[in-house]
Amino acid sequence: MEYTLLIHGDERVWNGLSEAEQAELDAAHVRFGRALHEAGVTVRYGAGLRRSCSARLVVPGGGSEAPVSDGPYREGHEHLGGLWVIDVADEAEAVSWARRMPAAPGDLVEVRPVRVT
Repeated sequence: MEYTLLIHGDERVWNGLSEAEQAELDAAHVRFGRALHEAGVTVRYGAGLRRSCSARLVVPGGGSEAPVSDGPYREGHEHLGGLWVIDVADEAEAVSWARRMPAAPGDLVEVRPVRVT
C-alpha cells in the first residue's frame, strides 16, 4: 500500500540553520532514500519543497480568470517542507520509516495512505 510521509516544520527553524547544517540534512535525506531502497521499499517519489513564499494558491475551476494569490495563507509558521511517497506492506511499516526520517528540530512527519484515483 502506498503512503505519503509529509514533513511539516517551521521554516524559521530551517532558515536558522547554517548552510552546513542544511547541507547535512539534505545529505541525510539522500541516505534515507538509499536505506529505503536497500530495504526493498519502492519509493514512488521524494522531494523537498522550496520556501512557502514561492507558493501560489489557485482557485480551481475558474478558468483563466481564477484568482491566484501568494501562499500559503496559514496564520501559523508550520508549513509542508517535503514529502516521500513509499509503497510498503502496511501502516505500521510506514510509521516505522517515518520515525527514521531525518528532521530539523521540531519537525513532524504525517503518515497518510494514498488514495489512488
